[in-house]
Amino acid sequence: MSEEVEDIGVILDRIGNNQKQEDLSVYTLMNEWFNPRKSLMKHVIVIQMIACFIVGLFLIVTAGNDLSADSLMGVVLGFMLFVAAAFGVYGKL
Repeated sequence: MSEEVEDIGVILDRIGNNQKQEDLSVYTLMNEWFNPRKSLMKHVIVIQMIACFIVGLFLIVTAGNDLSADSLMGVVLGFMLFVAAAFGVYGKL
């Protein structure tokens, strides 16, 4: 069995040349800022949905003592509809 031995520098150069060279400039940074990738925006939206969910639950818990049973039921149902709508909008992205 004869195996070909290559220098690691040659292998790394070959791998580096196959990838698209993207220089770091002001234009590319501004382009990434104002035209973000779709996958990045999905992650941002998920993080915002989790934050809204936590804040909404916190507000319901803090206001729960002051509400009557009927109004608390309305608030909880409204919150559940809000969560369902948020997942419906996310599904369309």
